Amino acid sequence: MPSGANRRRRKHASERRTPTPPPDDDTPLAVFFAQFESFSFNARQSSHGNFKRLIRTINSGPDDPERRAARDGFKDALVQEFNELFGTDGNDFAAWQNLCHVLRIVPVPDTIQGCRQRVWDTNVNLVDLVDTARIGTPVRLFASLEELITYTIRTGKVFPKENAYQGGLLKELLREIRNPYFGKRRNGSAKRKERKRKLRAAGGD
Repeated sequence: MPSGANRRRRKHASERRTPTPPPDDDTPLAVFFAQFESFSFNARQSSHGNFKRLIRTINSGPDDPERRAARDGFKDALVQEFNELFGTDGNDFAAWQNLCHVLRIVPVPDTIQGCRQRVWDTNVNLVDLVDTARIGTPVRLFASLEELITYTIRTGKVFPKENAYQGGLLKELLREIRNPYFGKRRNGSAKRKERKRKLRAAGGD
């Protein structure tokens, strides 16, 4: 029968092998907001809502260097948060299946191309998609592209189109998913160009 000392050693070894989940304040968005000492990050609020509160705290004009730096840092954090939640490999079948689950696609296709197509055909705001895992509420889906465009312009929730931290999975979504700020579908129509113009005017990428 093992001695008390041996049992304690085994217990401590077991505890070291047990992975500790990262705390909520260790996510890219939380780390970004923690830079600002006068700001209190609310993990249950949307990332966009937190950022709007931060801008009010900074209390500077749109061309102020601090405000521009905050906006750039926020975009980086959004992309890094997506990577942590959904992965970076565009050829990872499990990652595409996970997206299907989050987007409530039923049944989930049994091929990677099938998953890709169903995700691409879904009207969803990517900022909301990033928020849904942290907030714990189902992501909002839109019946049409026009509804999504109206929502995106009204809320200003425009996901960064280009970013150094993008992984392969996110690049595929930014290229193909049916969101107004992705430039899809490649028909060069006057209506689509007008949508892009409106989004730029609203402060999007």
